[in-house]
Amino acid sequence: MLICPICHTPLERKEHTWECIHHHSFDVAKQGYVNLSMKQKKQQGDNKEMVKARTAFLEQGYYDFLKAQVVMIIQSYHLKTIVDTGCGQGYYTSAVSKVCDVWGIDLSKDAIQYAAKKDKLGQYIVASIFSMPLQSNGCDGVLSIFVPYATNEIRRIIKTNGIWITVGPGPHHCWELKEMLYEHVKENPMPNPKQKGFSHEEQKIITSKQWVDDVWDLLEMTPYRYKSPIDGLQRVKACTGKEITFEFVIDVWRKL
Repeated sequence: MLICPICHTPLERKEHTWECIHHHSFDVAKQGYVNLSMKQKKQQGDNKEMVKARTAFLEQGYYDFLKAQVVMIIQSYHLKTIVDTGCGQGYYTSAVSKVCDVWGIDLSKDAIQYAAKKDKLGQYIVASIFSMPLQSNGCDGVLSIFVPYATNEIRRIIKTNGIWITVGPGPHHCWELKEMLYEHVKENPMPNPKQKGFSHEEQKIITSKQWVDDVWDLLEMTPYRYKSPIDGLQRVKACTGKEITFEFVIDVWRKL
């Protein structure tokens, strides 16, 4: 599956490194992941604090119903090899690794370190989802859960008739949270029903209302954290618990 990010030839695993025929070599970290990013900036993607906040929320199980639905869809399409784009700390990836081979890709080294340490079944890679070090036409399916759609790259790496599963917020996702943040609340827009090079197989909207004790941890998971009025943020900070609607739109696409 892996290719060299420098010369784009296949990588072969040799004990604690991945190496190509041109002898470009990439070490496997002690946690088990490999860094194939060509970006040299000190910090890419989520930092340790962001990973910690997201993990604290997810590990309480609020999104378990979504995780179970994703695994069920993968099994229903009999997918054997999955690439999870923008996998973060591996919350969904680790569940998928129990039913098929999975490769988790994220630009955040901190998130990938956490994922690889917790999940020894999946293979984790530090890399950009817009330039993935993966062979063309090499996987049965791709996941894009709350991440930008790297459509061109996904179309390249997925097999013909392969399945692409996308997940985004439903119209009423976090409605009660937004009521605390804003004076006027609008529904989230539905996703574009078309993706170039793919046919639309199915769409599901799943919903669950759950009591959330630490609403601030939830806010840290959302883009609202950085684009909300100060008085709204203060209301969330003071909140000691609230019933919140979690709603997700799941789309399934097939490569033409």
